[in-house]
Amino acid sequence: MKQEFYTSVFFGLGLTLVAGLFQSWLHFQAGINMYTLPSFQNWFLAMSFISLITSALLLTYYHHKNYHAAFWTGLIAGLTTFVSLFYLFLPTLYPIFRKHPDVFVFIGVSINLIYAVSLLVSGSGIRPWLKRAGIVSLMLCLAHLMALGWFMYVPAYPVNAAIDSVRQWLLLAERIVPVLFILNFLGEYPNAVKDQADTASFNRFHTAKVMLVLAGMYSLFLSLYLASENYDLSHISPKQNALAQPFEKGSYISSRGDTLLYRLLKPVNYDPGKRYPLVVALPYSCWPDNTRQIDACPMAKWLSTDENKKKYPAFVFVPRCPPQTGWGGVANTPSVAGLAIEAIVALNKTYSIDYQRRYISGVSRGGYGSWHMVGMQPQLFAAAIPVCGEGNPDQAKNMVAVSIWAFHGAKDVNVPVSGSRDIITAIKKAGGSPRYTEYPNAGHGIWENVIKTPGLLDWLFAQKQLDSAKSTKI
Repeated sequence: MKQEFYTSVFFGLGLTLVAGLFQSWLHFQAGINMYTLPSFQNWFLAMSFISLITSALLLTYYHHKNYHAAFWTGLIAGLTTFVSLFYLFLPTLYPIFRKHPDVFVFIGVSINLIYAVSLLVSGSGIRPWLKRAGIVSLMLCLAHLMALGWFMYVPAYPVNAAIDSVRQWLLLAERIVPVLFILNFLGEYPNAVKDQADTASFNRFHTAKVMLVLAGMYSLFLSLYLASENYDLSHISPKQNALAQPFEKGSYISSRGDTLLYRLLKPVNYDPGKRYPLVVALPYSCWPDNTRQIDACPMAKWLSTDENKKKYPAFVFVPRCPPQTGWGGVANTPSVAGLAIEAIVALNKTYSIDYQRRYISGVSRGGYGSWHMVGMQPQLFAAAIPVCGEGNPDQAKNMVAVSIWAFHGAKDVNVPVSGSRDIITAIKKAGGSPRYTEYPNAGHGIWENVIKTPGLLDWLFAQKQLDSAKSTKI
């Protein structure tokens, strides 16, 4: 093999090792939340690009050495990795993957297991370090298959801590494999042939190295972003603390022992002798603490401004959404909506709340929750403002008596606009008169448009449940 090949493959394997160690560190730091970091998708694509180029160099090596079994099984394993990118980032092309994810993970691990065996039993087995790489890979594949069987009947959500811990250690152990490959090539490098006599070969491997260098520089840039995002994930910023200060901390413990943490903004100059509206403001993000949900709750921030606190004295209830959960209405995600409703009812025993003027609003995840909670307990709410959410048309008949003003962007790629259109149509068919505002040129981030809606808060606080006897029951 040529010297330029060895320098290229060294660089590819070195990048794979360093990037893999960084990702393992990040995984231990952030846990499953690593995958939710804004830069992680770009990082994963960059790592996949590096892996594909490095795999192509390894295949070239197998082909040159006539390690046919390793070449063909390695090629199939590489193609499987390429297809997995479509599975992860373009799921609409392969909807069947979403129905049977474990099946495809099993297929991928099984193919890599065969590839590992080929390093042992084919001609490549004469190379000691390749043989050891095959042994380690085989053990890791078997461990992955055992983990799949072990957790076969464990729901995907919420993420089980034991599953994530097993994944963390298995992925860290995988970093041994590129080390073994590097040791194999270090043993061969002294016998490498200089490239000057073969310009085509030199250019081919040099191009691969240049692409790896560029990918490595981009990965370094992304790693700095990921480290910063991980810090933000685990630390409360001064801004988030300041936003939460006007809201008192609270907690609700159900008869079953389940706990819901929340923040509560009291009306200005609260007088227990008067009754005040209650606004349930659902955040769109999940946090382990009882502080940062305010920053993730646009309605709460809007109502906590000095102007709105004076103009619309009300209780603003902001429950915390525990990590890996939701407010209902989102498939495959556990809901704490029932617990939140219990907490809302419990507030009636502590504070002077107007039962006829309880409202709910949320954006994105909170928009889903607004639709879901109104559908579950319509007698609890006089009005709702769901933003960029999706309602269940089967619950439409329950929402007829609730005043609703929904908002959505026509170009929303996070939550399809049909999520609002369909439920609005269903409520109208059931006899209701919901309001609906759609922004034809907007996507998911429409909150700044929503708060510019003339008279929106005036409309909200003017809504009352007509059947006061029914509203006082909960």
